[in-house]
Amino acid sequence: MGLGLIWFVIAIIVPLVCFLYWIYFRPTSLWTGFFFIMLVGSLYTTLIIQSEKISTQLAIGLAMPGILFLLITGIFGLFTGVIALFWNERILLKREGFSLSNLLPLLVALGLIAFQVMTIVLAYYLDNPYIITFSMFINMLFFYVISLFFFYMITSFLYNVFPIFGKVDYIIVLGAGLIDGERVTPLLASRIDIAVKLFNSQKNKKNHEPTIILSGGQGSDEKISEAQAMMNYVEEKNYQLGAVYLEEKAKNTKENLLLSEAIAYQKDSIKNFNRKNIVIASNNYHILRAGKLGYQAGISARGIGAKTKLYYLPTAFIREYIGYLALTKKRHLIIFGGIFFISLLMLALQLFVS
Repeated sequence: MGLGLIWFVIAIIVPLVCFLYWIYFRPTSLWTGFFFIMLVGSLYTTLIIQSEKISTQLAIGLAMPGILFLLITGIFGLFTGVIALFWNERILLKREGFSLSNLLPLLVALGLIAFQVMTIVLAYYLDNPYIITFSMFINMLFFYVISLFFFYMITSFLYNVFPIFGKVDYIIVLGAGLIDGERVTPLLASRIDIAVKLFNSQKNKKNHEPTIILSGGQGSDEKISEAQAMMNYVEEKNYQLGAVYLEEKAKNTKENLLLSEAIAYQKDSIKNFNRKNIVIASNNYHILRAGKLGYQAGISARGIGAKTKLYYLPTAFIREYIGYLALTKKRHLIIFGGIFFISLLMLALQLFVS
């Protein structure tokens, strides 16, 4: 009985409390995804343990999908990932054309192949302590980066599906590149559409009209600002909205948020976005990093993500993940340094023993 209670507290209550805290107060932190996986894994394990008391066959039947998933992922995950990335690259170039950003799936696939080849080559020199240390260091780095990417995807999904509670004060629509320098792309149109959908939901269900801020400056190759192009789209669609502000100076996501806050101060005389219910409207792959940038700038915001074409998601997520690593690079450099230090300690121990 005591052991069961200890298991319940450690395996269920602790992950549940941690997950609820992070999803509500720190939704852009990757700890959100980590504790979600920990909670799901604990519930799944508990279900198998409890079912074994009823029937061993039932427990085995419940455990098999998880075991097969881990085996397939562990044995074939890297190979399958490489094939999928090559296939995605083919479709991406066919539909979107050649660009450096569109080569990301290919570059990642080649990197995974290089990692596998290097692992095989290093296996021939396992009697050399320096080679063993280098191999261990590379493998630990690889595991860390892949794990982070997995937690990033889970956290991004949770940030996308988390419901919007209460009355929304401001909906910030993030700008993007324009067609012929003056018309919104389908991608940008989808951001506006989902913002309008939230506006209508607030109006119909809560009898409240949030203020919409269309944010985006004018690029060097654009005839008008992205904010003005978005406003033109709103007028063409004859969307019936309340207050709509244009923020026409931002050049990146961080400026989108900070300058939108300044516009709200100018128009509504609010000091800042503190104690305001802020929602960022962008594409589903982008809102997590946008929310993270907002958090670092002192703006706590939720996000609503417009759907993105499936074939484009791998490239978009890889790019956003790289952006996240750059955004939080100090933390990762410290961890890389820790891994390097552990590797040196292991090398010293091997040399001492030998």
